[in-house]
Amino acid sequence: MTFWKGTRVKTSQETKDSPQNPSNKAIDRIRIFNKYIFNRITLTFAERGPFSVVYHIGWRSGRTYRTPVLASFVGETIIIPLSYGENVDWLRNILARGGCEIVRKNKRIAATKPEVLDSTAAFAILPENRRKLLERFKVEKFLRLQAIE
Repeated sequence: MTFWKGTRVKTSQETKDSPQNPSNKAIDRIRIFNKYIFNRITLTFAERGPFSVVYHIGWRSGRTYRTPVLASFVGETIIIPLSYGENVDWLRNILARGGCEIVRKNKRIAATKPEVLDSTAAFAILPENRRKLLERFKVEKFLRLQAIE
């Protein structure tokens, strides 16, 4: 935010992130469709297939929620791409609670120390095949968690 002659002027980054930006509206529509339709379908096989399921507790409601994600496990580090950016419910819940549980291949793993990373830091950790895939989709932010077994 900058001020010019006492008037508030939005920076280019604020305009880009603004909900009024047409590209953000399209992404929000896709995100909402996935949240209520695609994710429910994906959850039927996610714990057994290529996806993992994040179990997180609502920071306001206290309810437990499940969200399918494409998590990468590198040793004790878990990297999850934030395909829709940082403005998603499941990420806010994990950050507020300081962790979550992830089910991968029917194995439940506790995860803690959530941290949002930019693509440069995440790509340095990810295996080459997963890195190349996510580079193609231009994912800019990632969540890093520490697995506790």
